[in-house]
Amino acid sequence: MVENTIKKLVLANKMLSNEGILDAFGHVSARHPENPDLYLLSRSKSPSIVTEDDIMTHDFDGNVLDKDYKPYMERVLHAQIYKARPDVKAICHNHATSLIPFTTTGVEVKPIIHIGGMFYEGVPVFDDGDVSSGMLIMNPKEAERVARTLGNKRALLLRGHGVIVVGSSLEEVVMSSIYLATNAEIQYRSMMLGSPKYLSYEEGRAAMEVMFSPVPLERAWGYWADRAEK
Repeated sequence: MVENTIKKLVLANKMLSNEGILDAFGHVSARHPENPDLYLLSRSKSPSIVTEDDIMTHDFDGNVLDKDYKPYMERVLHAQIYKARPDVKAICHNHATSLIPFTTTGVEVKPIIHIGGMFYEGVPVFDDGDVSSGMLIMNPKEAERVARTLGNKRALLLRGHGVIVVGSSLEEVVMSSIYLATNAEIQYRSMMLGSPKYLSYEEGRAAMEVMFSPVPLERAWGYWADRAEK
């Protein structure tokens, strides 16, 4: 089971890199399938070149348990979210360009297209970072505040920094990360044209239930995997 999760995590790194969600920076993790108090995350390496050997086991204190590679500086944000949210099985932190303006302007990201419906409960913004951290989330107390601001939502914007997306599987997190960025781009363009009509709470919830059902998740995963492997 662990080996399969590691393979999927490596592929998720490559898919999200190929789709422009991750670049030289950013990271994606998965909760350990055999021990919910641990999680799997690559060593400090650009996502597109992550291999199975790079995946390391971490505990909720940010300690690496099985290898001597250099870990990501922001690994504590994964730890604190997994600790606070037992329902979360995967996390992506990225700096998708289309989302950054929404972190700095006070304009709320809202679902405007059905593929963005999974964010019908809103996307909060974290603006309580430590100045000394260089805009990174590197200490447990700050990461705890991030987790509290995220609450029970599926995504969180970090002011002037990026976004965190969570889900109950790697498949959900990959889809959500890609389509949150797509939704933001479409929302921006729609706002330039006029006054957008956003999805209602009920429309967004229904759209999410469809998108997160097995067939669409499998279809989307296969599509992005094929693109990443070419």
